[in-house]
Formats: sequence, structure tokens, C-alpha cells
Amino acid sequence: MSSTALRSISISSEEGLDGVDGSARFSFHPSCSALASVSGPITARLAAEHPARATVEVHVRPLSSVPGTAEKLRGMAIREIVERSCLLAQHPRTLIQVVVQALTNPTPGYALLAAEINACTLALINAGSIAMRGVVCAVPVGRVKKGSAISVEVDVADDVVLEGGGCFAFLFGFALSGPIKGSAPPCEDVWSTYSARPGSSFDQAELVRAREVAREAAAEVWQCVKNSIRHQKTIGETQSPHEVVVKMEI
Repeated sequence: MSSTALRSISISSEEGLDGVDGSARFSFHPSCSALASVSGPITARLAAEHPARATVEVHVRPLSSVPGTAEKLRGMAIREIVERSCLLAQHPRTLIQVVVQALTNPTPGYALLAAEINACTLALINAGSIAMRGVVCAVPVGRVKKGSAISVEVDVADDVVLEGGGCFAFLFGFALSGPIKGSAPPCEDVWSTYSARPGSSFDQAELVRAREVAREAAAEVWQCVKNSIRHQKTIGETQSPHEVVVKMEI
């Protein structure tokens, strides 16, 4: 497997969730899956109103038990991404509520966070009620020790001992400036985190390499998202299943 290769990706557009405007599920593999729902723009509480834009509220829930510090930190990251990718000024004094449910236990590294970000993006697309600057695609990156060297890879197997890693989220859109690589539109880095395990370190060159590896893999996720939208049920079709599932081996 190459450094930018991803295992199986599964995308589902859920239609059975009540009381929400859009929902979707994203999985990198069976051991890393998340479900997200979006409601809004809806009436905001008086204390949460912003006179110039919509307010974004994100709730991240674990597979079991109650949300803890890890879920709150992931929620803050997702809220920042939504605020950067959506045109919130079109809906002042309203609320956009995002609920993200982890469907698996956290895996080593940042795979679950990346799956939750992608599920949130798909739920926003499924809702269609909030204008977006582009499509956000996220991938996890792991630092893997091979002999005396450190290799930067995406979607590392669950049983691999990591020397650190991170998560990179890119906003893809044809209105953005930048080169077009392959079929994917230009993109920009909207959120990222990268770190080494205690007792280890990395330099600027490794960070640049990790971002480029993640960018190439995120373009593959974008293509998967594009293909899934093409296969979704269109209005008026009666023979399509209640759930559209698109699986790709990248």
C-alpha cells in the first residue's frame, strides 16, 4: 500500500432520521465510522443569535457513555471547519445545528475525527439548505517507523504502532485559486493538526510532506464523494432503495 492509499470507503445518505434537514454516514473502513445530521437554518436562542451571520452549534457523541473532553475537542474542530466552509452571512440570526455520532470506538490516530468531518460535509450536502464555499474532505495521517526512518502514511492499519500523526481537512472548490490536479478542483487547507509522540519530534520538511500526502489522499476522498452524489436517488425515482450506499476501493 502506498503512502497515499486508502482502504475501503463507504458513504451512505441516510433518509430515515426524523427531525433533521440532512444526514449521512462516512466510513474509512468497518472499524472507523461516523454518522452526522444537520438541522438549519433554524430559529436561534436569543443568547446565541449573531446579527451578521448564522451561529454554528456542534455536538459530538461517542459510541457509548456521555461526551467527554475528546468529544468536545473534536466538536470545536468541526465547528471551526463548518464556519470556514459555509456562507453563514446569508442566514443572520439563525442557528445551524450539527450532531455527530461515532459509530465505532476511537482508533489510534485521527481516523475517527477525519470520518466525522467527512460525515458532516456529506450531511450539509444532503441538507442542501446551507450554501457552501466548497466540499471539505479530511484524511488521517500517521507517522510510522520503518527501520530508522519515519514514513508518513494515510489511513494506517489499526494494529500499527504510531510515532504520532495528525488530521488534515481541505476545502475543494472550482472557485478557489490554485492548480487543478487530475479531476479534483483546487483546494485549500482549512484545518489541520499534526504532532509527534512524547520523546519524538519532527521538522518543517516532514510537516510539508505530511500535508502533501494528505492533500493527494483528500482528492481521492473528494472523488468518492462526487461519485456518491451521482448515485444518489433523484426526485421522482421510485425504485431506488431508501439508503444509497457507495463503496469504493481506492
